Amino acid sequence: MDYTALSAHQLAHFDTFGFLAFPGLLDDRIDEIIDDFESLWARRGGGHNGQPHDDTQRSCLAQFIDLDVRLSSLLDDPRIVGIAASLLGEDFNYMSSDGNYYAGDTGWHSDGWHRDQLHIKIGFYLDDLTRDSGCLRVIPGSHRVGDGFADGLQEQVRESVQIWGVEPEAVPALALETRPGDIVCFNHNTKHAAFGGGSRRRMFTMNLCQRYPQERLQE
Repeated sequence: MDYTALSAHQLAHFDTFGFLAFPGLLDDRIDEIIDDFESLWARRGGGHNGQPHDDTQRSCLAQFIDLDVRLSSLLDDPRIVGIAASLLGEDFNYMSSDGNYYAGDTGWHSDGWHRDQLHIKIGFYLDDLTRDSGCLRVIPGSHRVGDGFADGLQEQVRESVQIWGVEPEAVPALALETRPGDIVCFNHNTKHAAFGGGSRRRMFTMNLCQRYPQERLQE
């Protein structure tokens, strides 16, 4: 399999903190990616359930990259394969994709809470995003199921005001500011959020996981 493997430092960073950022990784493809993103949304009605995006709530298309030839080719890009194969093994599974127009804030959450097989999300952000305009925020180390810190966040972070007296946007976290062409990858368990964003933030994802052992598939 032809791909660029992650370094030992990158692997250690992901294992410890639960995320990796890749500034400018797809600069050479970003113009076509944005064109295909917009074209696909236009073909599907421009918003949620075939209705135009109304700027008041998130619009989402499931299995997003699967609906476009060039976007689906990202699964074969050696840089994307390198991230996935390095973290998950060469026999990794592609699970799903979603395309989004985000509006407003996204509260703290995990995309899963997996104890065994590693699940990751690769995020493609198509606008310039800062801490105050809707960039991804992550809580480093929040992915470690069974760790007191991570388990405490799992139980309490959605009630930060009531329990800690801290507004969600003030929860201690790292803001991963991005521009088009940057890629962010994080463990599904990692707590993440976004605050202060506009009404039409463009982002799509790939969800991938380690291959499940045969006995797990038969459960």
